[in-house]
Amino acid sequence: LLVQGRDAASFLDRVCAGRLDVPPGRVTYTPILNHRGGYESDVVAMRLREDAYLIVTGSGQQVRDMDLLRRRIGPDEFVTLADMTSAYAVIGVMGPNARDLLTRLSPNDLSNEAFPYMTHREVEIGDTVARAARISYIGELGWELYVSTDMANHVFDTLMARAGDHPLRMCGLHALDSCRIEKAFRHFGHDISNEDHVLEAGLGFAVKEGKPDTRFGGMIGADAVKAKRNDGLNQRLMQFRLNDAQPLLYHNEAILRDGEIVGYLTSGNYGHHLGGAIGLGYVKCREDGESAESQLGSEYSIDVAGTIVPAEVSFRPM
Repeated sequence: LLVQGRDAASFLDRVCAGRLDVPPGRVTYTPILNHRGGYESDVVAMRLREDAYLIVTGSGQQVRDMDLLRRRIGPDEFVTLADMTSAYAVIGVMGPNARDLLTRLSPNDLSNEAFPYMTHREVEIGDTVARAARISYIGELGWELYVSTDMANHVFDTLMARAGDHPLRMCGLHALDSCRIEKAFRHFGHDISNEDHVLEAGLGFAVKEGKPDTRFGGMIGADAVKAKRNDGLNQRLMQFRLNDAQPLLYHNEAILRDGEIVGYLTSGNYGHHLGGAIGLGYVKCREDGESAESQLGSEYSIDVAGTIVPAEVSFRPM
């Protein structure tokens, strides 16, 4: 979604929880919150220039988020929106050898010093130019390549031509999901939704509620975030790994704390690196404001189709 205009920066600073008034070339992960502090959307923003941003959202949220942003434009804000989905293809090149592969295909400097994490720029790939954003949903080194639709086949063929001399593999949706859940990356629609408070989802780092108000008002959801920080959390999203390497997790399995059901998994998959099924799920506090240390100090298990399987838990990515 292309957001342009004189007030693009202040508009996005108001409607997004992150700090969007950053230098061109920066990538920002940001929630879009409602007035209750819940997730309305989960997006990445690339600042193209002073008056233009490319907002990348989920494939299932394209129409919804376009409408969400449009409805939040104030009557005196000069902002235009355009859906650019059909103009681009996106090819993710991810994994520990991503830099080695792309360096063979592009004359641009892709070193960590020249191309830091959470930045974007145009790079040459084959006979065309792509916008490369150094982000990935799998917790490893990686780039997303945004290339014009008419050149997508060329870029794809250029990459796959190196499959014979490089450990390059196609990756499906479930493989991607397996990698992201080991890193405890949240999935919008499962782990976070408009009913889930951003702090209870463990994503407070992405919220900058202390940023100055724009001339069209303050950040949407700021009051709810401040209140939750002051009053304490009612629940927290935790990561679980089954101690038995055999059972599988999908989502909606019951979470037991010291033998009592306290919640359910919002998502699940097998963690091949961690050697067991991984789940994410909310655990209600025994009393409002219960500390994270107290929550971790209990015994947890997951009900897998009627079998109670012990699990280790963590707030940090395992």
